[in-house]
Amino acid sequence: MHVIWKRPDGFHGADPSDFMVVNLGNHSKLWLHKRDNQNFPFRIAGGWQESEASARLNILVNLLAKDSKTWATTLTAMFHDQMGDDPGKFVDDLARWVGDLRSYLKGDTWELDIMNQALSEVIEKISHARPAIIAAAKA
Repeated sequence: MHVIWKRPDGFHGADPSDFMVVNLGNHSKLWLHKRDNQNFPFRIAGGWQESEASARLNILVNLLAKDSKTWATTLTAMFHDQMGDDPGKFVDDLARWVGDLRSYLKGDTWELDIMNQALSEVIEKISHARPAIIAAAKA
């Protein structure tokens, strides 16, 4: 299995107005598709659930352009869509899954840097949303 970055050039015949740019860290930028949040910017290849995993990852990465309330709302909805009953465990497992994906990044050096930074920021945002998700799930 590996995670690749689907660069915006030629993606579904899109043009630059279909994308927004998100700053990552101090030096990286990531182009996110304005509407297609499940198929862009990354793809998980080689697993038996690759399309489902890719969609989940891309939803999380596309949240980087959103505020903390949207993170909490989206992650709470994801929690309710799965079978578990412990929101803390769900959040911890999700952050661990994203962290584990960093071992499977594939691309040029600069692509790896951007993908790693994006996944690191996703993990950080998940951790910050954890208390809100737990509170919302118990309400």
